[in-house]
Amino acid sequence: MKKILILGGTYFQIPAIRYAKSKGYYVVTCDYLPSNPGHKLADEYYNISTTDKEKVLDLASSLHVDGILCFASDPAAPTSAYVSEKLGLPGNSFDKICLLGEKHLWRQFLRENGFNVPKAKSYFDIQEVDVDDWEYPVMVKPVDSSGSKGITKVFDKDGLTDAFHFALSYSRLKIVLIEEFIEKVGPQIGGDGFFGISRLEFVCYGDQVVDNSINGYVPCGMKFPSLLSASLKERITNEIERAISLSGLKNLSFNLEVMVDKNDKIYLMELGPRNGGNCIPEVIYNYTDVNMVALAVEASLGNTFPICCHINKHVFAYYALHSRISGIYKGYRLLGSFQGKINGSYIFLEEGDIINAFLGSNETIGILLLEFNKYSDMDDFFNSPSSYVEVLVEEL
Repeated sequence: MKKILILGGTYFQIPAIRYAKSKGYYVVTCDYLPSNPGHKLADEYYNISTTDKEKVLDLASSLHVDGILCFASDPAAPTSAYVSEKLGLPGNSFDKICLLGEKHLWRQFLRENGFNVPKAKSYFDIQEVDVDDWEYPVMVKPVDSSGSKGITKVFDKDGLTDAFHFALSYSRLKIVLIEEFIEKVGPQIGGDGFFGISRLEFVCYGDQVVDNSINGYVPCGMKFPSLLSASLKERITNEIERAISLSGLKNLSFNLEVMVDKNDKIYLMELGPRNGGNCIPEVIYNYTDVNMVALAVEASLGNTFPICCHINKHVFAYYALHSRISGIYKGYRLLGSFQGKINGSYIFLEEGDIINAFLGSNETIGILLLEFNKYSDMDDFFNSPSSYVEVLVEEL
């Protein structure tokens, strides 16, 4: 029986845990939260942080695991690579995973290889920043934080210091990136893909949705399929394939964030070296029949998995339940006008828990997996989610 160590036991790791168990693999999980729901499904659980590389290495070595997997978790990706490299397990090298996972390294790689990239520079301390070196607005962000946490759009140099310290508070490496603001056309493009030995074997694009009434940089949904034109989709696909080929990464599940500006320039803002959070792999499976979860698990064990894409005539999305105010969570309910179907849900909070306003993905109440007969029905939902789903919060 093959043994796999899965880093993390949140709701987002549950699909990987369930798949691995269904194939008869022995599943070990670890993180620093014993109450995480995925641990109850595993064969063994260890209370070790997924960012503690040496302790996870010791655990994997002592258990003689056949593979280690980071699934839908940015912080765990370097650890997974570190351990697999040290133990000779299937996977990519630590340095190559960090190249994709750390924004300053990724921007440098793109620039050196002739990709479109915004002007960007990384700093350890606000004292290093020449505020007159920038044309505003600029984006200030941690180099190593996911879920849009710690990100600020700064309109003038007077706002730079506060934004810098805010970003620094979310960075594990304590490095902040300041970069040129890109005026995108249309929604930001998201999705997941899989790069095999030498080529891009699968990619699926979705259109990101944000709640501009709170924070226009925190995704609260993604609609599949994306409404990208066929020609633009082909260009983006070619750029992604070129980037990963140049990086030397192989058998890689990745999450993507792409912007297109008014001149049709493509910006590969992120190619995260792990599957997307917010249940994106599950939404893609509903839409395409491609099992991104299986691809990731099997690759971590050195196995292959067939990709058979069958596009569903319906359209699909996830929606992140959230609150525009801080308060006490009292549940949610669908209103009578809801035209879709809920294929699944993950609710992270109990009624009575405290919830804050949705300023980062860490304030997500839960995820709804949605299906609609027509794109217009999906658009109607996302144009006014509160008309279809009511989140009940008692203001403090």
